[in-house]
Amino acid sequence: MSNEAEIKALIATYIDAVRKNDLETLRSTFDPKANIAHYYVKGDAVKTITVDEFMGTIRSLHEKFDNAEEKAYDVDIKMVGPLAAVRVPFGFVMGPKTLEGEDIFNVARVGGQWKIIHKSYWL
Repeated sequence: MSNEAEIKALIATYIDAVRKNDLETLRSTFDPKANIAHYYVKGDAVKTITVDEFMGTIRSLHEKFDNAEEKAYDVDIKMVGPLAAVRVPFGFVMGPKTLEGEDIFNVARVGGQWKIIHKSYWL
């Protein structure tokens, strides 16, 4: 499988795990030292959280809504050796609402596998 195909499979696993609220699988897509940055439009600020805090966010969305699902519209990959930048425009479905946003993942080949090392996103 090519690097690009492996990265697309990683992102597909991430998307599927968010939809299923499968936190074990979701966590496996991240490097343990990864972080997540969310741009808050209302406060014009960036909030950075840990993978554990992000797992809590996904869990709470599933508890609050009957459905919490990210639907990717496209996956754009730019490779730089063992690193890649991945843009994923999405719609995030929470109950009756769909919010548009975009993920920007930095991924790295670690121990023979692609892992998310940083995720930035906005809604």
